[in-house]
Amino acid sequence: MNAKITAACQAFSLGQSAKALPLIADEVEWHIVGDHSIIGKAGVEETCAEAEAEGNPNFKNLRTIESKSHVIVEGHDLEGDVHYCDIYTVEENLIYEITSYCLARFEEDGEAEQLSE
Repeated sequence: MNAKITAACQAFSLGQSAKALPLIADEVEWHIVGDHSIIGKAGVEETCAEAEAEGNPNFKNLRTIESKSHVIVEGHDLEGDVHYCDIYTVEENLIYEITSYCLARFEEDGEAEQLSE
């Protein structure tokens, strides 16, 4: 895998979209599992700008896995009990698809429960 693509994927997972946008295809599809999908680079840029306006996340990537056409980035929020896994599909040195999974814990009647898709 191209080192620039891997670095772009890692940056995107940390909420640093500006570092990744040059390597995202115009036809990108971003699937936020259990929530919604964003089609097109303009939509990704808009969504990221809105998120960044709310403040910088305190994410930490824990593991990156690379293959011929995929980069997988796992990590968590340092300020909460939220864990993420982003799967990037790469073609012709551009990111064409992002699938994001997010797992969080919540308290119900004093007991923590695990949420998953």
